Amino acid sequence: MGRFTLATVTAIAAACLMPLAGCQTGKVQPTILKAPYLNERVWAVAPFANESGVSDVDGAMVADRFVSEIEQVDGLRCLPLNRTLAAMKSLGMTGIRDLQQASTLMRTLQVDGIVLGTVTEWDPYKPLRFGAAVEVISVAEGADRKPMDLKELTMPTAESTSAGGLGKLKAEISQGSRLFDARNNETLGELERYARGRFDPNSALGAQAYETRIDLFTRFGAYVLTRDLLEQEAARLGVALEAGKAERPSAAQK
Repeated sequence: MGRFTLATVTAIAAACLMPLAGCQTGKVQPTILKAPYLNERVWAVAPFANESGVSDVDGAMVADRFVSEIEQVDGLRCLPLNRTLAAMKSLGMTGIRDLQQASTLMRTLQVDGIVLGTVTEWDPYKPLRFGAAVEVISVAEGADRKPMDLKELTMPTAESTSAGGLGKLKAEISQGSRLFDARNNETLGELERYARGRFDPNSALGAQAYETRIDLFTRFGAYVLTRDLLEQEAARLGVALEAGKAERPSAAQK
């Protein structure tokens, strides 16, 4: 067998590297969402209620996936779930049942909005299913933004506890609901677009992990529902929602 010349070795090496180079240049960067507000706002997320009929749904886990996605929105920040849970515990809240409680929690946390949600569908086995109804309650212009005085919790008034009082709260609400079903081609197409650039290239499953792990599938749902809320907020404010852009660097997806 003849000896390889330097030119031959170089040609072979170049041929081996060409697929890698093609993969790098063809890589699609994920996009982030952009908030429709003039100034940066801070949101919090409360643990999700469960109306799915499945008893083992972890409402705190679902809420934490929304925290992760909201944190990626350009123009929004989201408090860690532990801070929200600690504030709810200090206020004696096991959930948010009305606007008065939402207002109390927002003033305690000093946030501009709070996301509340309910899990409506849940199947952690292939084909995955996740459904949720969400809303964001935002502080309206001119609303009382003073930190909560604990005396207010021990000295209720007819205005603050009656239905009429709830109607006077200065808040704005945007809502959305979706069912994500891994058997649905539209869901799978959107999931594929979301997964680009987000999956671990060293993982054996790659992007398919989003179709097999309910935590990742839920995070995908949180992204889409957060986008829905921002679109409604933009419509409410009468502004155009800007298109996404390349995602800013962040920690590797879990």
